Amino acid sequence: MIFEYTGRHVEVTPAIRTHVEEQFGKLAAIFNGNNVPVHVTLAVEKNRQTGEVIVHWVEHTLKATDTNADMYMA
Repeated sequence: MIFEYTGRHVEVTPAIRTHVEEQFGKLAAIFNGNNVPVHVTLAVEKNRQTGEVIVHWVEHTLKATDTNADMYMA
């Protein structure tokens, strides 16, 4: 997987990068080890931490978004 990160009003730290890549490691079997582009956007707005993931795989675009008080949970 090829990861690209964007931080809006937040610095994307190496710890956050490691956490995201570990979580996606669980899905490696689904993507058959292909170089799938993954775009991760992290945003902070007052007390809301938002994480958005966009994966371009085969002919599909998969998108997931979550808002939480903790960046690691989002």
